[in-house]
Amino acid sequence: MPKTIRTQPRPIDALVYDGINLLDLAGPMQAFWTADCYKPSYKLRVLSVDGKPVESQPGIKIAVDGAIEDWNFEADLLIPGGAVDLALSENKFTSVLQDAAQRTNNTRIVSICSGALLLAQAGILNGKMASTHWSRAAMAQNLFPQVDWQMDQLFVNTGDIYSSAGVTAGIDLALHLIELDLGAGISLKTAQELVVYLRRHGGQAQFSSALSLQAAGQSNIAKLSEPEGDWSIDAMANAAGVSTRTLHRRLKEDIGSTPAQFVECLRLDLARTALLRRSSIKQAAHLSGFGHIQNLRRAFQRNFGISPSDYVERFSQALCAAPTKQAN
Repeated sequence: MPKTIRTQPRPIDALVYDGINLLDLAGPMQAFWTADCYKPSYKLRVLSVDGKPVESQPGIKIAVDGAIEDWNFEADLLIPGGAVDLALSENKFTSVLQDAAQRTNNTRIVSICSGALLLAQAGILNGKMASTHWSRAAMAQNLFPQVDWQMDQLFVNTGDIYSSAGVTAGIDLALHLIELDLGAGISLKTAQELVVYLRRHGGQAQFSSALSLQAAGQSNIAKLSEPEGDWSIDAMANAAGVSTRTLHRRLKEDIGSTPAQFVECLRLDLARTALLRRSSIKQAAHLSGFGHIQNLRRAFQRNFGISPSDYVERFSQALCAAPTKQAN
């Protein structure tokens, strides 16, 4: 992190195309806009190849501020993901990205989700670490083997090139960049206003235990939402109506964890919710099924690298007031 905070407004040009993932664009841009409400620091624009509106994957049309040749040489470039397959053959994207990569003026290239494939197509990720959405892993590795793909990272950077995993990881990356630009205080306020974590631990393979359970269709195991139960492997198998061997296999295939890891993750989710609702650490340990405070502390350290008290201090600060945008 630089020791000095940037004092001049930082322009950010988002390059869009038909079929972009709407949240890949809106999430980071909303984060930058919100940070700008607290401390005016960003100037945001959206550019398309031909200067015409584009249609996002949900079918929502996006107005733009200009054409791709109007990009500001002094601006950070934001490349959202989506249906990039056609955009990969767009020479104007490749040319702009190659020109941008040659800059030495402390500007950045930022890709969200499958937008990293556009960077790779331009050759600017060769020999560099990058991340993209997990569903694009095989495509990325097959088409661009020269890139050091870090598929389980929420975001990575090499020099002034940043890339993030899918969708909401773009918000994680935007918050990181806001902290680099404006300091931890503004980044924290932005995260609080957006009701997101300032820093998520783990990679993109990590899912909410409850949501993974629903996706796996293991309705019987949903009884694990009673955390005080004695959820030994045998008890879990009995609740699910399967053998212990089948339980291991299904959890591994469906959510990528062992039964013990699943129970711990579920209890951690419950503990974090309790802590953010102002429960004491002792109460959170009881409500989540950990029982003893030390069990909860060890689980937090093992999974998040912080203590429960650090977690509370980091995430439970309340905003004094919501931001408002002043008219220019």
